[in-house]
Amino acid sequence: MDYQKKGGAETKRVFGVILVLLLAVSFLTACDGDEPPWFTLSGVVVSPSTVIVNDTVTISATVTNAGEVSGGCDVNLAIDGYTDSKSIGSLAGGESSDVSFAYAATSEGSYAVTVSIPSDTVTKSLTVKVKDDYEAVPVWYAGDNWVYSCSYANPDGNTKQDTNELNVTMVDEVVVEGGASYQLSAVFVPQATRDAADMPLTLHIGTADIWSSKEHMEYLKQSSAIVELPGLPSTITWTYAGEYGWPYDTGKTWSATVHTVAGPLDQIVDRESRVLGVETITVPAGTFDCYHIVTYDPAMPGITSEHWFNSTVKSDVKMIDRDTWAGEETRELTSWSVS
Repeated sequence: MDYQKKGGAETKRVFGVILVLLLAVSFLTACDGDEPPWFTLSGVVVSPSTVIVNDTVTISATVTNAGEVSGGCDVNLAIDGYTDSKSIGSLAGGESSDVSFAYAATSEGSYAVTVSIPSDTVTKSLTVKVKDDYEAVPVWYAGDNWVYSCSYANPDGNTKQDTNELNVTMVDEVVVEGGASYQLSAVFVPQATRDAADMPLTLHIGTADIWSSKEHMEYLKQSSAIVELPGLPSTITWTYAGEYGWPYDTGKTWSATVHTVAGPLDQIVDRESRVLGVETITVPAGTFDCYHIVTYDPAMPGITSEHWFNSTVKSDVKMIDRDTWAGEETRELTSWSVS
């Protein structure tokens, strides 16, 4: 018998068994190991979702590595033949990264905005309108009416009013210092309860008269009937510098001097306003595409007030006022009737 050959064959069989065992262990280790990287998309936003031709749109999204092993991926944008791509560097397992694209909306139309990664795709909508659609100044007629649900809260005080109704009606066309204007009559039901901004006093407001510029659709004057100030003036007057208000082109800014007289208070402050763009918002009266206008104190950070104006409603759909009172008042449209 050739023991040398037999020994060699036995050795090969032993090595073969060892190799199989090692491969099996490696396979089991791989199966029981960390999950490889894979990615998800979330928080995809097109802002604004409705714009005027030549406006810039921002598309943002969050990419998350849902696996356990670090890795990266490409994020792709597609809009009507336009494409762009950005690379996400190495993300650890469970880590997220934000990505954004800027898109110049050059043509009128409705478009699908698609953001994709190899393992996920999200599609949103974008509407681009021509500027002429926004240039006609809305016209108010006697009897036009808007009804708002109002709420108020003062985080630094005890006053809070969950709901009351504000009924606003156009009653006449008049001329005031700011020029041709519409006169509006406003009634709170029940009376609005508010905190004075500059004195420790709770106020109750039943009615107000408002004068709004016919050409610019911005307030010129407001006179309120305050129960605690019987027979005393309570007025706010806005004086604007240069072009202001309508048309509400994205990025447009203007400034105003605001003069408030209420009993012993006589105060003048400067305010600046800016059109942020067109946004879609939902209120009790429905869903509307609106111009979003913010007002702020140029000497201090933070927005003092903001409102959302819709051309079909011919007025504001929503307003947030952090300037007139010590707290914050929010108004949302519940119904309207215009000629």
